[in-house]
Amino acid sequence: MRKRNYKLIVVAIFLAVGLRGSRVSAFVGGPPNGVTGAPGEATCAVSGCHGNNEVNVGSGVFAITGLPAAGYAPNQEVDLTLTLTQASRSLYGFPLTAVDAGGKQAGELILIEPSRTQKNSENAVGSVREYVSHTFQGVTPTLPNGNSWKVRWKSPAQSVGMVTFYAAGNAANGNGNSGGDFIYTTSAALGPQTAPTALSTVSAASFAAQGALAPETIAAAFGIGLAPSTLIAFSTPLPIQLGGTQVIVRDALGVERTAPLFFASPTQVNYLIPAGTGAGTATATVRRDGFATAQGAIQIEPVAPALFSANANGRGVAAAVLFRRKANGQESFEPLAEYGATTQQFEPLPIDLGASGDVVALILFGTGFRAAQSSQVGCAIGGAPAQVLFSGAQGALAGLDQANILLPTSLAGRGLVDVVLTAAGRPANTVQVRIK
Repeated sequence: MRKRNYKLIVVAIFLAVGLRGSRVSAFVGGPPNGVTGAPGEATCAVSGCHGNNEVNVGSGVFAITGLPAAGYAPNQEVDLTLTLTQASRSLYGFPLTAVDAGGKQAGELILIEPSRTQKNSENAVGSVREYVSHTFQGVTPTLPNGNSWKVRWKSPAQSVGMVTFYAAGNAANGNGNSGGDFIYTTSAALGPQTAPTALSTVSAASFAAQGALAPETIAAAFGIGLAPSTLIAFSTPLPIQLGGTQVIVRDALGVERTAPLFFASPTQVNYLIPAGTGAGTATATVRRDGFATAQGAIQIEPVAPALFSANANGRGVAAAVLFRRKANGQESFEPLAEYGATTQQFEPLPIDLGASGDVVALILFGTGFRAAQSSQVGCAIGGAPAQVLFSGAQGALAGLDQANILLPTSLAGRGLVDVVLTAAGRPANTVQVRIK
């Protein structure tokens, strides 16, 4: 090997002097083993190769990304990305290893960029560890002011507890010696995937515990660790993923469908029961980054009516509007609730049934009853039957259903009354209105 080529490799690969003070073979570019900063290891800065024995003193950023939030499963393959950035550098390199809490090799490192990375092993600290590092071709920047490399990690066949990935990065100036080079260290830990935690799914309208749900029902699921942050869907059609969170519904026939999402947070996900979900006991699974984090059973029925309430708790004043057509043909929409500063909740407004000849209708909003035939939908207000003028999908929002109910004049003066909607013989949760 000619001398000038050897100097370039030395700068690119942490090489000039090995840990024991002896010259180390270049391995077609790449640092010596045992310099990742893992337990029992030094770095090329500490050993005097680069960086004037200082680590993490420059302006660079070195990171390992790609680890699944839910942890690793047996024999799972995970693609990691190492990224090193620092301005005014000409060459970038790294070594990486993965060890368990006892310092032993954890899993298997696999090359997916064989021209830019290489793999070897060494009994450096009393046990054999695998290392992946750059090659001579892999030191060339691929980013503005930086470089990145991809490495695949295959987890062990059974859990070994917490696994930590250790890496050291070299941002070199390419001047032919180790002076002016910057060494950075980083690590990332990954624990074993645990069994999914409990998930409770209810209607987002009624919040009735253990209530049945219908296809295309707006549902609310409660658990822990469901999403990395609070995220809201603002687009239509609804997304099937928010921040890496998905909901999979597996029906009684074993058919899995990905649910459209309205909202996701660490403790709650609102989603749409997928159209076509078969009747019977289904399983809803929340996945984060592809891994099951929470799971629970739901009962699916063709029709399962539920009504929204103004206070979003499934009871009290209805989340509804009033339609009025006067005898002269004038039409208007009126609110049925107002927020009370004292009670800090919505309170019902009195409904004036108007003069003779006026048509006054209650427009209820709910979910889960669009599949019912019109002849199967009924309503009672204050215990008296009320005519259902329309029931079905509202149309503007996924999963939202609507029922238009004619208010009989016989209700005048009744005050606060219950509204009970039934569909296909199943009653919805009871909401209320106030009649003047």
